[in-house]
Amino acid sequence: MKKNIIFGAIAALMLTSCIGDLDQEPMAGNIVNGVYENEASRMSALAKVYGSFSLVGQGGAGSTDIDVSDAGASEFLRAWWSIQTLSSDEAKCVWGDPWVADICGNKWTSVKNDAIYATYTRAMMMISYANDFLRNTNDNDQEIATERAEVRFLRAFAYWVMIDCFGNPPFVLETDPVGAANPKQISRTELFAWLQSELEELVSDSSALKAAHTQVYPRVDKGAAYALMTRLYLNHKIYLGQENPALYDDAAAAADEVIAAYPLAKNYRALFMGDNGENPDALNEIVYAACYDATKTQSYGGTSFLIIAGKNNSSLGIVDGWSGLITSSEAVVPFVGQAVVDSAKEGETTETALTAIDQRALVTLAMSEDKAMNRKDFVKGWHVVKFNNNHFLDPSIDFGQTAKFSSVDFPLLRAGEMYLAYAEAKARKDGGVTTDAKAVEYVKALQARAGMQNSSIASSVSLDQIFDEISREMFWEGQRRTTLIRFDRYSSSNYLWPFKSGVENGQGFDKYMELFPMPSDDLLANENLVQNPGYNK
Repeated sequence: MKKNIIFGAIAALMLTSCIGDLDQEPMAGNIVNGVYENEASRMSALAKVYGSFSLVGQGGAGSTDIDVSDAGASEFLRAWWSIQTLSSDEAKCVWGDPWVADICGNKWTSVKNDAIYATYTRAMMMISYANDFLRNTNDNDQEIATERAEVRFLRAFAYWVMIDCFGNPPFVLETDPVGAANPKQISRTELFAWLQSELEELVSDSSALKAAHTQVYPRVDKGAAYALMTRLYLNHKIYLGQENPALYDDAAAAADEVIAAYPLAKNYRALFMGDNGENPDALNEIVYAACYDATKTQSYGGTSFLIIAGKNNSSLGIVDGWSGLITSSEAVVPFVGQAVVDSAKEGETTETALTAIDQRALVTLAMSEDKAMNRKDFVKGWHVVKFNNNHFLDPSIDFGQTAKFSSVDFPLLRAGEMYLAYAEAKARKDGGVTTDAKAVEYVKALQARAGMQNSSIASSVSLDQIFDEISREMFWEGQRRTTLIRFDRYSSSNYLWPFKSGVENGQGFDKYMELFPMPSDDLLANENLVQNPGYNK
């Protein structure tokens, strides 16, 4: 059971694993004029914003409040992770659902796709909840001012999802009149400028956000704002359509602010286990997480999905397995090398042997009959065991005998990413290779934690080396599509993976698909919105 966290000065509403006793009752109807004057109601509204990315419907794990075919698939993290990961070289899903096949095969169109729709809709819902909180509160009280600053960050994170995945979304703030007119569409460059201004204000001396790594977990502080700023600036060329070298300096500076406050966890595996929200070692590194509790925030999304869908047995701290998620030999090679992959034995080779080479190689062939991935057969391919609902601090208990849901918090921002972002920003600013001492030191620090053998990093580090390190360090953390686009390897025919574009040996696909389509429901309801290029044909 994760520690209880009291939002505000009262003990009536506690957040266990970030959300705590928030029992998924409908709140939208409760938010009316004057309700924010009641502290308990305000805390419920704040918890609702924090929980937007991890909760589903109002009736528990099997319910949903948005129009998708499966309740679990309606949850933000599951949907966002799916479009970011299953559309890339990191994973595929063998299930036959049409939306799954379209994402895995890079064949989506403007026709409604559950994962694309849920990502868009959940992000816009968080924005709506955040706007409502901001509209009904003010900064006259210091504690409320801090809450409002946190909500502004959460809204900024949702808008980052929108700029990254959809480019030109509808844009609405708390200052806009409610229900008076449909939201206007904002361009990607305009949204970048707004995000830049918003995040700079949130980290400023006048901001009510607490200093980096001083707020109680899982609430956010300036560390989260600096981390999101780093990610925004590192990807600026994609968002703005042109490169500004000064923004790489800004990305590195923002990353350093996070690194100074959030040391690396000593044990990589601890970051992804069922007690990562209580483990002091893991909490050293986690900056912002989508949080889960096996009894308080039940859904078939989030880390429950990542664990259960990736196995066919009762293991990894959760009963049952859905036989869905697989990965390829090509995705394993960066961890352990081609020779080790070639010699690995189906049904025998487990992560124990592989993590001796690199502790991040949390993959196994124990459930496999053939290491060569087949997109329609779970036992053909490798399986990822990175997320584990058992406890790092108490390994004697096997939750796989009893637990039906996960308590693993999903790190959305963490220090390890910032180490790599700093190095990449320096390498991009320096033309592809950097000798910056801190950049080299940061990459070496990640490799040292992983116990990595045969590192090629000496006194300089290149973008290709950083790409390989990202492939190891950030594996299955929902960032692969964004990374591949930044390195021009997503749609390109120059970088292939098995079943890319639905072809067994892989082939490139149209570059316009680096943005997802706006949902047709929103286009029909809002005459101000225009579909992203390429999806009207």
